[in-house]
Amino acid sequence: MNILPTLETVSELARSGQYTVLPVSCEILSDFTTPIEVLRVLKNISTHCYLLESAKANETFGRYSFLGYDPKLDITYIDGEMKIGSLTVKTEDPSGYLRQILADFKSPRFDYLPSFTGGLVGYFSYDYLGNSEPSVRCAVEDSEAFKDVDLMLFDKVIAFDHLRQKITLIVNMLRFTACSFIPSRS
Repeated sequence: MNILPTLETVSELARSGQYTVLPVSCEILSDFTTPIEVLRVLKNISTHCYLLESAKANETFGRYSFLGYDPKLDITYIDGEMKIGSLTVKTEDPSGYLRQILADFKSPRFDYLPSFTGGLVGYFSYDYLGNSEPSVRCAVEDSEAFKDVDLMLFDKVIAFDHLRQKITLIVNMLRFTACSFIPSRS
């Protein structure tokens, strides 16, 4: 099994101090299961999981299916109250908090990995638009009671590459800049 990135690359990235997260991955063949079968298994081990399909314009099917489970953080926003894990704050600018969360989980991109290696998954409701553009806020009854934002931070991704018939297993190593076990070069 080939685990990437190499220790040398990990050491170089740690010394750079640019990232707080590092995606560690390995590939396996995908001729023995499907994304739907894996989702069924994930539903038995995690109360929160997802399946995202990628597709570009004019394609009949996407190259990747992304699955994840066991989020590290839940983020919700409704009526001026934002919950980030166990923290609750009153704010009219939830975007600022979301930008900070994304900045705190900065990850390098590698050519051998798909474009999505972990991060926020969920939805923004139509009502959320009123936070970024107050002139479009409407005083209408919210009969569905959807949250304005409902996101989860996932650090584990299973990426089915339908073109190459491979599965890439990705686990994000958090707090990457604090890795003191990596030896420095002389």
